[in-house]
Amino acid sequence: MLTVSIALHIIAAMFWVGGMLFLTLVVAPFLKTIEDETRRSEIYQVVGTKFRFFGWMAILILLVTGPLNLYYMGIPLTAIFDASFRGSDYGWTLTAKLVFVFIIVVTSLAHDFWLGPKARGSAGYSRLAMYLGRSNLIVALIIVVFAVLLRTGWR
Repeated sequence: MLTVSIALHIIAAMFWVGGMLFLTLVVAPFLKTIEDETRRSEIYQVVGTKFRFFGWMAILILLVTGPLNLYYMGIPLTAIFDASFRGSDYGWTLTAKLVFVFIIVVTSLAHDFWLGPKARGSAGYSRLAMYLGRSNLIVALIIVVFAVLLRTGWR
């Protein structure tokens, strides 16, 4: 069961991070070629809204399979509150990853459900949403690095 849970976790992460990369590196530059600012905004809103549903499905899968992975590996969730566990390389890395997961979930909620809707009618909010979205991509890539370190070891 651990293998299935890890596979689902990796597929969900690939979808979410890949989607963010696609939006940032492909869709956004393409939209800059569209001169009509209103049309450009409409297209980005449609694409962003469509991705938001699937992105949040991926996040939910990650939030379910992450604790399941720990459970199947014999690590209780309470271990992250244990100083001796956090003092180990694995515990420290897991804790760091979870801190970034918390940050990205909170900032994604703010981006998708507060800032995004405000960006539709405001250049200022639109710019802020763009920066927050790009920051979330960087945080997601940091999470991937910690995930790799958890599986391969470090230090």
